[in-house]
Amino acid sequence: MKDILTFFDMLKAILRRQYPMPWKTFILAVLCFFYVLSPIDILPDVMPLLGITDDATFILLVVALLQKDLQKYRASLQAPKDKVIDLGDVKDHKK
Repeated sequence: MKDILTFFDMLKAILRRQYPMPWKTFILAVLCFFYVLSPIDILPDVMPLLGITDDATFILLVVALLQKDLQKYRASLQAPKDKVIDLGDVKDHKK
């Protein structure tokens, strides 16, 4: 569930131009979107429970294929703590 939420957060960041768009991610997301909304499915949606499971399975498959992109996105959200230089410290040590 965490990956699905991260996936949608990453898509929002891409649409807001806050995160560079990986083409593989974009193509798989568009395919997933159209498959879920398409009336043509492997299992028709009118079949109780089975019709919805093929959509859910496809979504989970796409999220599994995008694990590297999701990890890179999560890493980009982490603030780099070790690379911050305080210029006040540099001025104080210089004599």
